[in-house]
Amino acid sequence: MGIELTCVCEKCGYEFEADVGVGFLYPKVYVETIDAMKEGGFGQQGKEFLEAFPNGAISCENIVVQCNDCKKLMVVPELSLYVPKEGYDFTKSNRKKRWSSGFSGNDYEYVSPIELNDHYQLFEEYDHRCLYCNGHTSVVPGFTECMDKSIDKRVSCPECGSMIEINFTGIWD
Repeated sequence: MGIELTCVCEKCGYEFEADVGVGFLYPKVYVETIDAMKEGGFGQQGKEFLEAFPNGAISCENIVVQCNDCKKLMVVPELSLYVPKEGYDFTKSNRKKRWSSGFSGNDYEYVSPIELNDHYQLFEEYDHRCLYCNGHTSVVPGFTECMDKSIDKRVSCPECGSMIEINFTGIWD
């Protein structure tokens, strides 16, 4: 399940909407993302990782990043790179568990977000590049499925630089 978040800048009127998290098609999206990464569709970093670690895994949940140069906001798959924890036998992972009521996922070899947390360790965070100017980006922590009140829900507006607030607008699946 994912959440819908919206920003509106009160100063200039800039609007940004983001669907973050993962929907019920996660197994299909995971396989498509891994295949694209193997082919270099997400650059050399992911391709080289999967060549070096064929049993590696990724997080393909949607996140929001902001370009450090042009300040544009973008929704992208997270793509952090994971390796199995020592002693974990990924070949015995139970793939017959139903993913969701709307989509079984039984025909896909995927690593779920829960498996990533329990049986994999972060190898490297993915280096996202801006889709507009190719600059480096940073993850915006306020755009998250975690609605923890301690997370700063403000971000700078890409148009005028003033602070805009991130607001929860709904749930999607």
